[in-house]
Amino acid sequence: MNAYRNIFIDNGSPDSYLSSDINNFLNDSFNGTFNLSSTPISNRTDTSGDEDVTELIVMIVTSVLLGLMILMTIIGNVFVIAAIILERNLQNVANYLVASLAVADLLVACLVMPLGAVYEISQGWILGPELCDIWTSCDVLCCTASILHLVAIATDRYWAVTNVDYIHSRTSGRVSVMIGLVWTVSIVVSLAPQFGWKDPEYMQRIEQQKCMVSQDVAYQI
Repeated sequence: MNAYRNIFIDNGSPDSYLSSDINNFLNDSFNGTFNLSSTPISNRTDTSGDEDVTELIVMIVTSVLLGLMILMTIIGNVFVIAAIILERNLQNVANYLVASLAVADLLVACLVMPLGAVYEISQGWILGPELCDIWTSCDVLCCTASILHLVAIATDRYWAVTNVDYIHSRTSGRVSVMIGLVWTVSIVVSLAPQFGWKDPEYMQRIEQQKCMVSQDVAYQI
């Protein structure tokens, strides 16, 4: 760099020259370039690290909350079933529907909610199309059964209030038929997509890591 320290430009006069310090110019240029490029890299690294920590915290909190929700659902429904089985005063025909409802909700907590928690935490379906079919079928089965049980219980209570003779005719066989109808309808509805009642975009959604119940309009209705 010493050979380029001074540049002399002759302008026609022997005593005149123009001098420029190349080293200072180059140093200033390179320093400016490195300062401009190094600062954003550091900022990007810090920002990326903060985002990773935030995502990890959110994932941990979400996992704990979903785990507690699943645990509470299981414990609550087990208590309901155990109370009806063990307590003689609760062993009446009217509570058969309640016990069956508790079984449906227990299946939701055991079969549906854990995979739903994995789906939520991972922000996408990563378990393949086969398990997606099983999960959606169990979801529809248990949720439909739970809803229909509530309808059956409400209907049973309505008949008991409006028709005095209904209480005497409400036998265990009649209630068992109601429970059987509820579960039969739920099974038929849940298995329908597995026999081809799916919308054309079903597999495309699986490839996009989206596991959803069949979006066919007729099936939804």
